[in-house]
Amino acid sequence: MKKMILTIGILLGTLTGWAAAPMRVAVLEFEDQTGMRPDQRLGGALSKGSLAERGVFMLGKHLVNQDGMVLIDRRDFLEQVERLPLLDDGRPTPTRPSFLHVAQALRADAVLRGNLVSFSSGTRTVNQGGHRSELSTLTVRVALEALDAIDGAVIAVADGRAQRQVRQTAGLETTLGEDEILDLLDEAVANAVPSLHQTLQARAEAKRDRPTVRISVETTADPALVEINGILVGSTPLKEFEVYKGDHVLTVGKPGYRDMTKRILFEHDARIEVPMFRAELTADEIKEVIESMRIHAFIGEPGIIIHRLD
Repeated sequence: MKKMILTIGILLGTLTGWAAAPMRVAVLEFEDQTGMRPDQRLGGALSKGSLAERGVFMLGKHLVNQDGMVLIDRRDFLEQVERLPLLDDGRPTPTRPSFLHVAQALRADAVLRGNLVSFSSGTRTVNQGGHRSELSTLTVRVALEALDAIDGAVIAVADGRAQRQVRQTAGLETTLGEDEILDLLDEAVANAVPSLHQTLQARAEAKRDRPTVRISVETTADPALVEINGILVGSTPLKEFEVYKGDHVLTVGKPGYRDMTKRILFEHDARIEVPMFRAELTADEIKEVIESMRIHAFIGEPGIIIHRLD
């Protein structure tokens, strides 16, 4: 199956610091999922995989004209990531990154996948008074699906199609050229984009209305990098960073130290103190760690203590 990948992320605001920003189109995948071939005269000589590749540019053309959306073409980044030799504790691993990983690295909140689902023709033959004619209909249909970049949940689906009818007779035979077929693909994409964009806009507006809290993060070895839900948001000391109420995965890391990860339910403003431990410890340091193995999270009044994850 031939495919073209362009990464598209839609900044819908997992973290409220980005909620008011325009949609960032960072991850897109457009695949050929067709089955039947159309009549040779109506585009059957055109490679369906090649037609699917054109969908990348057609979709980009219609998305870039949408209000509140910014397009970013980072196919080069995806290709570089796929070629990287991956290691796990210094040893090679067969695990490969997906386009979701790339979308997360680009701080995307959603992944838009495009599919060419139909490129075929149907023919109806009519005999009238000894005269035979064929009425052929060429159909191009595309489907668009938006996924949450964190867990892959489907958040929006839309499809669009375009048709062209051609009458073939004994005295007249019509052959469609590549440009005419591309016009049909363009029309099919144009018919799918408004519904998808409306759903994503509604999701963004709903997220903007969600209640928020502010969190501050400090460590015993500042500065350290802070990730929330797999997205790098800054370094410690992190002061009053705004997130939506609810549970979030907090990770604090620094070269030479063990990563500290904890899933925390935030219902009020919180100040978190994270103890940092070096990757290799002496006996005295291990004793000190055992005596102070906890993350202190002061949430509202009174504060509570959340134990660290090993």
